[in-house]
Amino acid sequence: MALREGPVSRLGAIFGHPAAFRLASMSTLFLGCAAVLVWRLFTLQVNESDRFQRLAADERRAQLPLPARRGALLDTNGSPLAITVLYDAVWVNTPQVTDPEGVSQKLAPVVGMPAVDVKALIAEGKGRPVMLKARLSAAVSERVRALKIPGVYMEQAPAREYPDGSLAAQALGFVGSDFKGLGGVELSYDAELAGKPGAVDTETDTSGQEITLGRRVLTPATEGSDLVLTLDRYVQRVAERLLNEAVVTNKARGGLIIVMEPSTGNIIAAASNPTFSLTDDVLYRPEQAGLYKSTVVTDQYEPGSTMKLVTMASAIDEGLVSPGTTMLDNGTAVVGGSVIHNWDGAANGTITMTQILIKSSNVGTQWVAGQLGQDRFYQRIESFGFGQLTGIRLPGETTGSVRTPKSDGWSRVDLATNAYGQGIAVTPVQMLTAIASLANDGLMMQPRIVREVRNGAQPSAVPPTPIRQTVSPRTARTLVQMMVEVANQEALLPMRIPGYQIALKTGTADTPTGTGYNLENTYASVAAFLPAEDPKLAVLIRLDGPEKMYGGQTAVPVLKDLAKALFDYYRIPPSLPIPARAR
Repeated sequence: MALREGPVSRLGAIFGHPAAFRLASMSTLFLGCAAVLVWRLFTLQVNESDRFQRLAADERRAQLPLPARRGALLDTNGSPLAITVLYDAVWVNTPQVTDPEGVSQKLAPVVGMPAVDVKALIAEGKGRPVMLKARLSAAVSERVRALKIPGVYMEQAPAREYPDGSLAAQALGFVGSDFKGLGGVELSYDAELAGKPGAVDTETDTSGQEITLGRRVLTPATEGSDLVLTLDRYVQRVAERLLNEAVVTNKARGGLIIVMEPSTGNIIAAASNPTFSLTDDVLYRPEQAGLYKSTVVTDQYEPGSTMKLVTMASAIDEGLVSPGTTMLDNGTAVVGGSVIHNWDGAANGTITMTQILIKSSNVGTQWVAGQLGQDRFYQRIESFGFGQLTGIRLPGETTGSVRTPKSDGWSRVDLATNAYGQGIAVTPVQMLTAIASLANDGLMMQPRIVREVRNGAQPSAVPPTPIRQTVSPRTARTLVQMMVEVANQEALLPMRIPGYQIALKTGTADTPTGTGYNLENTYASVAAFLPAEDPKLAVLIRLDGPEKMYGGQTAVPVLKDLAKALFDYYRIPPSLPIPARAR
């Protein structure tokens, strides 16, 4: 019986023998693998060679950042107010720590931390380096190094230091953990102060150590610019001391003092109460967020009778009245169906324009505004800068609030009340800038807090910037003399400084609420020029919610003490004979 021929037999017949078939199969398999390997090698080494070269370079390449030194803040005389200092920080490379408990027990007493907190931080590291504590003193750093704990090392980190403590905290501002400005000058001038970080482009081995003979490219950091401020640390310290004392003495909830140079717009001092501490271990606390603002430009208030200077100057400049012009003050005036009273309820009878300022007559001032009329009055309000930004480079500045005849709800009574500082809101810097123009022959200067940017060997001055002429020089000098008459009134004689003449105007404004005005909670203020015959300085002092409500009772005594200190500091000689009893 013949056997059926199978596939193997047929293939065997083709190849001559089964062994030959197996050899052919194995050869085909190896040839296929070789083809795949050649194709893959071609792909890796030719088609994708650039990508893999980049990956290999990135694997051994490292960029080590070089932080830029943040510029210093200097007072107008070059004394440092905020500087950058390098401190050691202790770090733990957690993968190298095999005994977290033991490491914690050794480190804790040296760095001044509870052992449980050190252990917790190490645990949170989860295989990466973690910083335990920054700003270590040199002595503590040496003690940490002496422990020679594997995985524990020191790195230098920059910190902001304040040689004068918390002086001018709201004006200076502060920086965050990333060393970027978060308030005050630190924020508004962050670009100038921060500089530009550099880097070291180098090669490292598999352990992360730099290869000695490897490629190394250095891009140096560009240091931040130093800023020379207009603030004078002595004047600032005196202003803060007097303000804090006045707040306590008058049981006020706060206040401010601003000292400006009328001829340049320089802010010499900007003191606020309450404020915050730049030297706290925990600098930012959410519950006191409102204290971090530069309140002299962010917070607005109704100025009260200091606004009468603007109304009177406007009418005199328009030629409508003169200091000797008279009007009849009956103690009340009916305007637009509303009755306006004098602050003391008194009827002053026939009085001059100068007496309107001396007696701070609301009835008289609204009469002056009536002579101006609404168009000219609000044009002058705009010319004095109200309802606009002053342009000072402090963050968060507001424009204040002015309701004009074009505004919804405006009525004739607004003209009357705006004239004596009610129903109009201003910022402290805005108010002082407007009034200071009278001390500068009517020329308003833009307020500024930085006078020079120092970038290496190329300091750049920030020149004073004139804004506009608010009134003529003649009108300005007339108003200063009227302010002298206010200062010389009998009620303020105890506040005079022998040998010196001061020009001033007090103000008292009730605090607005959602349902009207709180008559028991006032802003008591005074604006003044020192000395009156040649004003070098303009001052605004305000106490918020003092027990004695009026500016003449609370703010003027502070002005007297401040003026004494400023006359001595700037060596301003007396211009009047000094009575023998005062020598």
